[in-house]
Amino acid sequence: MLESFECPNCQASLDYDAKSQPLTVRCPYCSSTVIVPDNLRNQRQPNQQSSDVLTEVVQLVANGRKIEAIKLFRERFNVGLKDAKEVVDAIEQHEDIHLGGTSFHTAIVDVSTYTPTTTTPPVQTTSNRGGCLILGFLLAIGIFVAIGFVITTTARQSGATSEFAQEIQEFQETSSAIIEEEFTVVETVVAATQAPQFAEVVLRIGGEEGTGPGFFNDTRRLAIDGAGNIYTGDYSGGRIQVFDENGDFLTTWNAGQDLYLAGIAANRADTVYIIKTADIEMFNGLTGESLGTLTLPGERTFFRTAASGPDGSVYFIAKDRLVRLDNNGNITLDLTDPFANIPDFATTQEDAAIDGAGNIYVLGSETIYKLNAEGLFVDQIGSKGEAEDQFFTSPRSIAVDGQGRIFVDDFWGIKVFEGNGRYITTLENPGVSFDMLFNDDNELLVMDRNSNELRKYQLNQ
Repeated sequence: MLESFECPNCQASLDYDAKSQPLTVRCPYCSSTVIVPDNLRNQRQPNQQSSDVLTEVVQLVANGRKIEAIKLFRERFNVGLKDAKEVVDAIEQHEDIHLGGTSFHTAIVDVSTYTPTTTTPPVQTTSNRGGCLILGFLLAIGIFVAIGFVITTTARQSGATSEFAQEIQEFQETSSAIIEEEFTVVETVVAATQAPQFAEVVLRIGGEEGTGPGFFNDTRRLAIDGAGNIYTGDYSGGRIQVFDENGDFLTTWNAGQDLYLAGIAANRADTVYIIKTADIEMFNGLTGESLGTLTLPGERTFFRTAASGPDGSVYFIAKDRLVRLDNNGNITLDLTDPFANIPDFATTQEDAAIDGAGNIYVLGSETIYKLNAEGLFVDQIGSKGEAEDQFFTSPRSIAVDGQGRIFVDDFWGIKVFEGNGRYITTLENPGVSFDMLFNDDNELLVMDRNSNELRKYQLNQ
């Protein structure tokens, strides 16, 4: 007989056929996925609270364990494969699941079991691991097919009851779903064993906190000069460490004990520029010798970040000003309120990058702002969200490679985009990177502040 209950989302009246015992109903008015209230379902109750079960299912889906999520849901709610798969699919799409009279927001569940994979340099190998996995999957699929054939044949010969026939159909549906998932895994394994990694770590410096050579202490900023020498700057205390292009320690010097480092950049003539509150100090990068304070026209400006271009130009960016110097230290661009004409402009002003054509990329609070070489706004890339081409939290650092591809460190890792904004991939990053840049060999340097480690990535694509 038909029963009725209210949609908890839009309060529309929904019909429920108790004989067919469906677990879910799709509301025709608001398209919500609604789990039928327990008191209308003729089934055993789950051994946990329903909301707790859903939380656990969401956590499994978030960890890529969809088959386990389906199995858990079926076991706890005692439902068929179709119903369980429909709910899990809705969770995967971040839909709100309405459980009886309660709205269960799957997108905001705290997925406490999520642990990012550690960033270990991938090793190209000719081992048979991929082949063994594939063989194992094929054997598993063969077993499922064989069991299904035996059960079906037996049922036909003996004349199966309607209940047994329903069990057969359910087994076949489960087998099909598992086989589909197994083929997806096989395709992933094959791709991983045949295609080179997009990028791999080829150099690591540090890894422990300290003040000695090669140790980092709240180190956030990076710069590189024309010879490939690498400069790292602690956030406070003024310590600057210098490494050669191979990562060997060269020297260290101090830019000022009272310094809170907002930005550092170097031109190709070994001059290092360091932002000190409202002043910009210049140093000889290899000796630490002071070269004086940069004199700019107009009022003193509180710059928030600095960046270098491939031609040795240096950029200083503030909320209300953008200044560019050429490799000789001459001012070639000085704009007041460069972001005034950008709709809804919002940024922490903590990092920027320059490509080979002189285009300027400034990190926004949830997007990337692209300006041309004259400082005029031309494009906006990304938005806030959890999709692969969006930013889950405020992005922290940005770099542009020789092909014009954009690398941005976010909550999930380092996201890579084409110059036109098309998403490419995400590089795993175990810590928090406040600065990234590319050297002349198109290798990505990342200053991981939380891991106290400077890493160099080689791009393979």
